[in-house]
Amino acid sequence: MKVHLVIPDLHVPFHDVKCTKLITKLIKEVNPDGLVQLGDALDAFQISTYSKDPSRRNLLADDIEDYKGILNEWTRHLKSGATIHLLEGNHEYRLKRFIASQARDLHGLIPDWPTLLQIALRNKSGRHKWIWHDYQKWDSCKIGDCTLLHGFYFNQHVAMTCLAKYRTNVIFGHTHRLQYVFDGVHYAASLGHCSAENETAHQPTPTGWQQAVGLLHVLDKGQTKLDIIPIYDGKAVIYGKQISV
Repeated sequence: MKVHLVIPDLHVPFHDVKCTKLITKLIKEVNPDGLVQLGDALDAFQISTYSKDPSRRNLLADDIEDYKGILNEWTRHLKSGATIHLLEGNHEYRLKRFIASQARDLHGLIPDWPTLLQIALRNKSGRHKWIWHDYQKWDSCKIGDCTLLHGFYFNQHVAMTCLAKYRTNVIFGHTHRLQYVFDGVHYAASLGHCSAENETAHQPTPTGWQQAVGLLHVLDKGQTKLDIIPIYDGKAVIYGKQISV
């Protein structure tokens, strides 16, 4: 049996530092065969079409370096031969949209996300296998009988929506909600988030969001079983043991 640690939206630079440090501890505890980051690792607010808070002055280049540092810390503790799947979320997709609308003539000159995150260089080291998944190729990340995607839907009952839509086992991020449904054949899970809620929420009201990660177990014949690990203020319980930072 193999196990993959599944990590939802971070929204760097608005990530929860306690959460990212806890994930490092979980990697040490579980020793997974791979990691999956479900997209929206970067917030990319600098190239958003939404109005921008003038007090937020950090550059996207700085956020990219911060995220690379988080990845480096996680993978430093990851076993040799492990696979890292990085999914493009709608926030990373802002780069393509920005180029198309604001800098069309620079298409092909501005580096894409795999280049910015040094995926080819990381693969060249040979220690881990890195795979980038484009936002619009929703079904490109498959582990066993489960499809992992960033997610496109955002409603109060999003797990049920996706179960009815995809009719297969699916795990996704995007909504920041923690939901799991099972119809006796397939499951669908919205895996919450790992961001700082007060920084990423658009409204100053209760969000109903929940921090969490998932452990995707792959059995010998490819069947998968998902364990959901809620996170509360840098604390989680895994295999009956509390882990905290």
